[in-house]
Amino acid sequence: MKKRQKFDLHIHSSFSDGKLSVAEIVDLYGGRGFSAIAITDHLADSKSLNGLVAQKLKLSLTREIMSEYLETIRVESLRAKEKYNMLLIAGVEVTLNSWSKHKGAHIIFLNVDRYIEPDKSVLDLLKENREFFSIAAHPLWEESYEFKTTHLWDNRAELTEYFDAWECATGAKFSIEVYQSGLPIVASSDFHNMAQFESWKTQAYVDVVTVDKLFDEIRNRRVEPVWI
Repeated sequence: MKKRQKFDLHIHSSFSDGKLSVAEIVDLYGGRGFSAIAITDHLADSKSLNGLVAQKLKLSLTREIMSEYLETIRVESLRAKEKYNMLLIAGVEVTLNSWSKHKGAHIIFLNVDRYIEPDKSVLDLLKENREFFSIAAHPLWEESYEFKTTHLWDNRAELTEYFDAWECATGAKFSIEVYQSGLPIVASSDFHNMAQFESWKTQAYVDVVTVDKLFDEIRNRRVEPVWI
């Protein structure tokens, strides 16, 4: 029998700029009946000043910390499944920050099991990591006081074949343009702290949740944004 399942596939922990540990996030979402979540800490490039600063301030994953990060998620995924029957998916948000709307891009890769080299072009990143589920994160952010991330959307004609999904809603922001595009969509919290928990997330109606099933539902646009 199909039932409503809740997902959040864009969450930051204290491994980058989030306030909660992976264990605390598991208890937060597990206690609220979520079926699957993904930890997607920032993985900033080292080609830009913004990326270098993020790494120096420990606001980004690095090659050196990646093994500990993945092992922590692996261990917590066992507890999440046993205690809450919740899937915990390992991911990263490759973070190419720019004040220019023509350059900035954030790419989420899910079900990762290794370090991803972020110092690549967007196209090379997508081509070289096709074994992972890819999401174009908040592709229409262009507020004057934030890093712009519209490069992916502006170049979607070239990039669509490489993405599994596009975020139509992030945090409290909803993009009707992305939602109505016909592309596979997800909605996520971009969670960093408790003030951001109430936000857009994704729901689907399925009987059993597995990673493959979840990804298949998204690719076939059988999910919907929901405010939780």
